Amino acid sequence: MVEQVERTEKERAHFDLLAEQFGEVGSYRTTAAGLCRMRRRGRMVTELLRGTPDPYVLEIGAGAGALSQFVLEELPSLRLLGYDISPKCVEIAREKYCQKYKNARFEVGDCTKLQHDDNTFDCVCGCSILHHLPLNSTLAECFRVLKPGHFIWFSEPNMMNPQIALEKNVKFILRRLHNTETETAFFRWALTRTLSGTGFKNIQVRPFDFLHPYLPDPFIGMVSAMGRLLEQIPLLKEIAGSLVIQAQKP
Repeated sequence: MVEQVERTEKERAHFDLLAEQFGEVGSYRTTAAGLCRMRRRGRMVTELLRGTPDPYVLEIGAGAGALSQFVLEELPSLRLLGYDISPKCVEIAREKYCQKYKNARFEVGDCTKLQHDDNTFDCVCGCSILHHLPLNSTLAECFRVLKPGHFIWFSEPNMMNPQIALEKNVKFILRRLHNTETETAFFRWALTRTLSGTGFKNIQVRPFDFLHPYLPDPFIGMVSAMGRLLEQIPLLKEIAGSLVIQAQKP
């Protein structure tokens, strides 16, 4: 228990500092390629909500709103609650989005102890957050607060990608790239087993996204198009940079 409290405090301090430096949880989210990556993720989330009347969405690890921005651009009237451990990130997100989007709220909180009733949300989502958290307890909380028949959606780093593997396992590189000491990445087959063990059904965990966030602007369109083709090629797709995760609560 003490170890988890210490881990939480370190994560909070780490992301407060990054928010002060970059206005986000990392400089990779502020580049043109980084924004392109987030826009694609935002559209994936909103596609899950098509046909749901007045959806209520919980975004855990919302940071300063990098994913929230594109979800709200697609669905401006959406009821969205962004949850994050970093008070500084939450402050930035409120300043950027709460005036423009009247149904958007951002709160400071622990994603492993959600202060919400069972069966509350139509979708629980997040981008690059599960790999910072105790996976089993976090997924159990997501399952609890999600309405039956509805979906979680996450994007997470893929441990099969060579850069990600180095970044998460070599401490010098980990520190240089603003990673925390306790974060990791996922193998998709292991993550599928964990989701199944939590009780989720209709589980999809697939590799996607070959667009590097620091790619020079002139190459973004070409690499994006090539990347979508590579995502369809057996074996080669396994080294994509991210995993997209979707699963349904029965």
